[in-house]
Amino acid sequence: MATTAVPLDPLQQRRRLYAYSLLVGVIAGLGAAFFVWLLGQSQHLFLGLLAHYHPPGVPSEGGSLVQHIGRYGLWLIPLATTLGGLITGWLVFGFAPEAEGHGTDAVIAAYHQRGGNMRARVPLIKTIASAITIGSGGSGGREGPIAQIGAGFGSILGNLLRLESRERRILVMAGAGAGIGAVFHAPLGGALFGAEVLYRDLDFESSLFVPAILASVVAYSVNGYLTGFGTLFQTSNLFFHGPVNLPLYLVLALICVGAARLFVWLFYWVTRQSRKLRIPQMLKPAAGGLLVGLIGLALPQSIGGGYGWLQIALLGGLPIGILVLAALGKIVTTSLTIGPGGSGGVFGPSVIIGALLGGAVGKLFQLLFPGLPVIPSNFALVGMAAFFSAAAKTPLSSMVLVSEMTGGYGLLVPLMLASFTAYLLSGRQANSTLYSSQVASQADSPVHRNRYLRVALEQLRGGRTEPVPSDLQMPDLGDLLRLGRPVPVDPSGHEFFYQVTLPEHFQKTTIAQGSLPGGMVITSITRGDKTLIPRGDSALQPGDQLVVVATPETYRELERWLSKGAEPAPT
Repeated sequence: MATTAVPLDPLQQRRRLYAYSLLVGVIAGLGAAFFVWLLGQSQHLFLGLLAHYHPPGVPSEGGSLVQHIGRYGLWLIPLATTLGGLITGWLVFGFAPEAEGHGTDAVIAAYHQRGGNMRARVPLIKTIASAITIGSGGSGGREGPIAQIGAGFGSILGNLLRLESRERRILVMAGAGAGIGAVFHAPLGGALFGAEVLYRDLDFESSLFVPAILASVVAYSVNGYLTGFGTLFQTSNLFFHGPVNLPLYLVLALICVGAARLFVWLFYWVTRQSRKLRIPQMLKPAAGGLLVGLIGLALPQSIGGGYGWLQIALLGGLPIGILVLAALGKIVTTSLTIGPGGSGGVFGPSVIIGALLGGAVGKLFQLLFPGLPVIPSNFALVGMAAFFSAAAKTPLSSMVLVSEMTGGYGLLVPLMLASFTAYLLSGRQANSTLYSSQVASQADSPVHRNRYLRVALEQLRGGRTEPVPSDLQMPDLGDLLRLGRPVPVDPSGHEFFYQVTLPEHFQKTTIAQGSLPGGMVITSITRGDKTLIPRGDSALQPGDQLVVVATPETYRELERWLSKGAEPAPT
C-alpha cells in the first residue's frame, strides 16, 4: 500500500532547520581550524623554505611580531608569489573556475541566483588554492575559503536531505557566517555578516538570524577547542575618552570612504583588464603574483595575509610613512592577487588597510593636537570597521566583527559613528561595493520576487474584489505569456496579465515620468535575462518587456497607443 509523506508544520520545519544548522556549524568550525593549519604549512613552504622570509605572525596563533629576512634578502619573494600563482591558476581554472576571486561573492551569488546550490568540489579547491595563494605571498583574506567551506557543506547537506530551496539557502549563508565567525573568533559578527552582506541597503535577511547564530556558536566552540579561545588580536588602552575626539573619528571615516572607493575601483579595473589579456587563463594568477612579489621587495607589509602587520599597527609600532605606503600597497597587491583569478577573501585585506590608515591618521592627529587624548591604536581599530563598512556595505557586522576580533568594546561609540558614517557616504550603487553579487534590497532579489510581486499587486489593485490567487505562479508569468494568451488575474475575468514589448523608438524615461495610458499596473520589467521589480523611479527603455495588469479595453488602448509611435510626454 502506497504511503504519502505528511508535510511538516512550520514549528517542526524550524526545529529541523535549527538541528541542521548545528551540524553545519560543526563542519564550519573544523574547516576553519583546518584552513588555518593548511595556510601555516603553505607559508612555511613557499615563503619560509623557498624565499627564506618569515613575516610577522599573530601571537594568538603562535606567531612572532618580528620579521625574519634570510641571507638572500627579499629577492626570492617574487619567485614564491609567481610559483604560488601558477599552481593556483592550474587548480582553479583546471578543476573549479567558480573558486577564483573572493569566495564570499560566490556564496552571495549562490543565495540569490542558484537556490543555494554549489558544486561539491568548489570548497575543497577553494581551500587549497587560497592556502597556496596567501601562503606564497599573495594578498588575500582567509574568510573567502572559510565562507565557502561552511556554505558548501550547507548546500551539500540540503541536497542530500532534499530540502526545499529556501532551507538550503539558509543553511548556505548560516555556514558562511559560521565559518567567518570561527576563523576570526567573532561568532556574533560572523552571524550578522551572513544576514547583512546579501544587500547593499540596510536590509537584513531576518530568516537567517537564528540558524546563523546557532551555527556560529557551534563553529566558534569547535574551532576554539582545537586552536584556543580569546581574541584574535591583542590590544590595550581601548577607552572612549568622551565626545572631544568624535570630530576626528568623522575625519577618519571620510578618509576611509575615499580609500574604499579607490580600492573597489582598482580591484574591478584590474579584474577587467586581466580578462582582456591574451594569455591562457591559468597563467594570469602567476602574472599577478609576479607583480605582487616585485612590490613586496619594497613593501613586504603589503603581501601575504598581513595579520602580523595589523597587530603591529594596533600596537602603534609603525611610523606614519610606512603606514600610508603599506595601506596603498595593500590596495594594489590585493587587486593584483585576486583580480587576475587568484583565490582569497577581501575582508582580511580590508581590515588591514583600514588599520594602517587609521593608525596613520591617529599619529597625525597626535602631532597636530597634542592637547587632546588621541591614541593612534584606537584610530587603527576604528579604521578597520570604517573601511570595510564603506567597501562592503556592512556597517553593523563590521563594527561587531572588529569589536570581537580585538576586544575593542570600549570603543563602541566611535565605532558606531565611523562605521555608519562611512557606509552612508560611500553610496549604494552597484559599482561601489567589493561584492558584485550583492543586490540593493530584498525587493531586488530573485529569492523574494514572488512575494514582492504579489504584495505589490494586492496594494496596487486597491483591495478591489478578488485578491490575487494564491496558486498563481508569479515568476512563471513570462513563460505563460509567451504562449500568446493573457493570464486571468481573478475568476471574474475582468483583469488579465499581459506582456508588452516597448518599441525601439520608445525614449528612455521612468515610470513616474512616462505617459503610458492609465488604468493599468506594471508588475514587472524584463530586460535581457533580468527581471526588475517596478517602482516609480524605475527606468523604462526600448525593448523592455512589461508585464501589466489591465482590462481588455485598457490593453487595446495601450496597443493602439504604442502602434502610433508613442513617445513619453516631455517633462
